[in-house]
Amino acid sequence: MLSRLSGSLRRRLALILLPSLLILLLVSALAQYLLAVRPIQRELDRALSDVAIALADRIGVNESGDVTFELSDEAAALLDADALDYNWFAAFNERFKPIAGEPNIPWPAVKLTRGEPYFFDSVVNDRPVRAVAVMTACGVLDCGVVMAATVRKRGRLIRAAQLSALLPVALAGCVAFGLVWFGLGSGLRPLVRLSRELERRSPRELSSIRVADAPDEVQPLVEAVNRLMQQLSEASFAQQKFLATAAHQLRTPLAGLQSRIELAQLETRDPDSRIRLGEIHESAVRSARLAVQLLSLARAEPGASTGDARVVLDLAKLATELVDEWVPRAIANRIDLGFELAAAPVEGSPLLLREMMVNLLHNALEYTPSGGRVTLRTGLYEGGGFFAVEDNGPGIAPELREKVLERFMRLPGTRGTGSGLGLAIVAEIAEGHQARFELLDAPGGQGLLARVSFVSCAGT
Repeated sequence: MLSRLSGSLRRRLALILLPSLLILLLVSALAQYLLAVRPIQRELDRALSDVAIALADRIGVNESGDVTFELSDEAAALLDADALDYNWFAAFNERFKPIAGEPNIPWPAVKLTRGEPYFFDSVVNDRPVRAVAVMTACGVLDCGVVMAATVRKRGRLIRAAQLSALLPVALAGCVAFGLVWFGLGSGLRPLVRLSRELERRSPRELSSIRVADAPDEVQPLVEAVNRLMQQLSEASFAQQKFLATAAHQLRTPLAGLQSRIELAQLETRDPDSRIRLGEIHESAVRSARLAVQLLSLARAEPGASTGDARVVLDLAKLATELVDEWVPRAIANRIDLGFELAAAPVEGSPLLLREMMVNLLHNALEYTPSGGRVTLRTGLYEGGGFFAVEDNGPGIAPELREKVLERFMRLPGTRGTGSGLGLAIVAEIAEGHQARFELLDAPGGQGLLARVSFVSCAGT
């Protein structure tokens, strides 16, 4: 169904309206033409018949009973005074044989009535003519006169009438077509605005569109879109609520499980039991980490409401708060963890921005081998604040860097206990803050540089 309705709505409406308008204009032009041409034809025919009737009065019968025709030289000169057309006449006797005038003018082969002009088209001396025949009485018999004139003047007047009829219609048609096309574009502009409004929105913006701003015909569409937005918002909220609740409910028992395993490790003296308890403890830590990441993912998803308002903060100060927690972990893994911090004011959620740093640090420490180096930097980059985590570990091949941003994606053969959510969470949070998240080669040529760049500094 939708495939049959695809294409430009403006073009579809134009294909419906413009042919009808074209037909209307053609009918109007034809009507104007007929109304202009017929009076011209009648007037020219009337003038021709007046001359023919006047000539018919010149026919008479002499004492011998022969038909005669008398025309003065002055009258004959008047017949030839037309500058555009040739005028001919012929007088016919009772046998309708020419007795005066142009002998090549034919008498019409139809029955005529005395005194009633009969108009017809013919050819005289290889020239098309308009002719009129008038039959008159010659005593008790009938005779007549035919007056003929070439059609040059008549054609010129008709062409002028055509031009006067068609030119205004053509101009009106062009203007009407332009107005229809412009009117269709203007009438469809609310739909264009609606499409741009929906296009500029991010997946996080599911608020309703103002129905009052739309025309009456578009309001049902806007209301349908608003209902869809509401359903998406409710579905997103339900999903986030489930993830947050599940992650929260898992964290407490997992923390208790870790404590009990650690206590059991301290109390047992069997080396094999210690190894098995260590493996169980590692699984419990990984599960607890996964629960924390799921909770972070729920906060970072479009439409999430974390209760953590956006504020102006310094990324350098936020990174300083991680030193006490992450330096001991780096030392335990024999990794040199450095902090190169410069002021980087941004606007965002402290909780989510901290989660971004934690995930990048965790990934770097997880995959960098012992004896390696990890550095967290903050500062200004291209007019905005940034933070980056650089390591000299194995890095990620350029063709796989888009792939690792997918949820639960871990590259085959990688070491560590990650769940494949860390980089996906960073990408989600960066998108929610209109920041750019990049995975690049480390400046030294070995390792990975993960950088999050914000559009502009806070307060600028």
